[in-house]
Amino acid sequence: MAKAYKTEVVHAPPHLSEKLEAKAKSKQILRKRSDLTGSFHRAVVLTRAVARGGGDGAALKDLVSWTLLPRPTIHRVLDMLIEAGWVERDAKTRRFHLGADLVTLGRVAALRHPLESAATTELALLAREIGQTIYLIVRAGLDGVCVAREESASPIQTLVLKIGSHVPLGWGAGSMAILTALSEDEAARIVASNQARYARLPSFSKIAFDKAVQESRRLGFASHDGLFTRGIGGIGVPIRDPSGHPLAAISTAFVSEWLDQQKRVHCAAKLKAAAARIAARYLDSQACQS
Repeated sequence: MAKAYKTEVVHAPPHLSEKLEAKAKSKQILRKRSDLTGSFHRAVVLTRAVARGGGDGAALKDLVSWTLLPRPTIHRVLDMLIEAGWVERDAKTRRFHLGADLVTLGRVAALRHPLESAATTELALLAREIGQTIYLIVRAGLDGVCVAREESASPIQTLVLKIGSHVPLGWGAGSMAILTALSEDEAARIVASNQARYARLPSFSKIAFDKAVQESRRLGFASHDGLFTRGIGGIGVPIRDPSGHPLAAISTAFVSEWLDQQKRVHCAAKLKAAAARIAARYLDSQACQS
């Protein structure tokens, strides 16, 4: 006679089953959170890349080059940004621009950052006085960002930056003026972090760059000849708070052959005076709000 076997199903204890379910749910939440973080980061990177295109906008090939993201990812994230109103695409040129919703957000943000308002009149007067385009540069982490540009009436302009342009901090006269107004330790950390980015720029020379940094620190403002673009010189002056910390910088660029030493000294003096007035006006506005 065949033996009868009894099969017994063993269930995990209730508390163990609950722990396993909680662990599985936790993994799902972390995976979703990671996906959201990645998507948010890509949206930030692309928004900044579109801003880099300035008033002309950014072509798709520019965004691929500047962000190094895959094209399908760029298309997907841009669709999300367009739907949110943060990015627009010109129907004729097919170039991408920052959207109208960001204009509103920017105006609200400007209420807490009135430096540009404090600088507006001085930039216009300075552009007229020296006959050169004037730039207002602020720091954003490891970058210098052009937040304002005032063009002169001169028929020939030396336009090296657009509004919204990001450059590695230290690259360009205004950006270098901010860098060299920081403590030596902080400036050294920034230069080390940006070294690979500097090296990607065609005309970069570490020896010439280091020399310019030392000279700018000694003078209290940045001045260069052809360091960043062949044949183009620049002067940048930091806008400092009472402790000497750089709030921003104003700068100008010019064809090196056009300005002799005497004119450069005159130009630097004008930039310094304007930077001091901007700092005073900005600090007054802050005092009124407090």
